[in-house]
Amino acid sequence: MKSSHRTFLLPTALAVVLATAASAAPTRTRTRAGTYQDSRGNSGTFTTSHTRSPGARSSDTTWTNQNGQTGSHTGNATWNKTTDTGTFSSSTTLTNGKTASRQGTVTETAPGTYQIDATHTGLNGQTRTADLTRTKTDTGSTTTGTITGPKGGVSTLNSTDTKTAAGYDKDTTITGPNGGKTTVDTNFTKSAGETV
Repeated sequence: MKSSHRTFLLPTALAVVLATAASAAPTRTRTRAGTYQDSRGNSGTFTTSHTRSPGARSSDTTWTNQNGQTGSHTGNATWNKTTDTGTFSSSTTLTNGKTASRQGTVTETAPGTYQIDATHTGLNGQTRTADLTRTKTDTGSTTTGTITGPKGGVSTLNSTDTKTAAGYDKDTTITGPNGGKTTVDTNFTKSAGETV
C-alpha cells in the first residue's frame, strides 16, 4: 500500500487518544529510547519524548537507521473538553530527506465516536483529504470513511484496531475509485527497550 494512504491512520489515532486522555494533571514529559526493526529488514535506534498538559499533547521522535541516516517526526494535538473538539498536526522527515505533513480536526459526535477531517501532503507534494469516523469498541476501535486524492478520485477506508497483550493489531482495507482493493495488516508489539 502506498504511504500516502497509510499515513492518514496515524494522526487520527493520536487525536482520539488525546481526546480520552486529557485531564487536569500538570504538564509532564516522558522519554524513551530503544531499537526498532521492520518487516523489510530495516533496523536502528530511536529516541522519543511525549509531553502532556491539560488539553494538549506533543511528541518528538528521531531515529537512526542501520546506515547511519536520521529521520524525525513531530506531532501536536489539542482537545477542548467544553466543545468536544480538537486539532492535530504533524510533520515527518524521512532518512532520505523527503518530508510529509498532515493536519486536521476532531469532533466527538457521540460518546466514543469521533468525526475526523484531515489533510495530508505526501512525500511527492500532492495533497489528499480524509473524511473519517472513528468509534471506540470493547477491544479497540474501528475507522471508516473516504479519502479523496489529488485528482478527485475517492477511495473508501475500513480499519480495525484490536488491542493485544503487548500492543495492537491493525487490519485496514482501502478500496480505490476503480474498485481495486489494498489490504494492510500491521502488528505493533513492544517490550523493554525494543519496538517491532
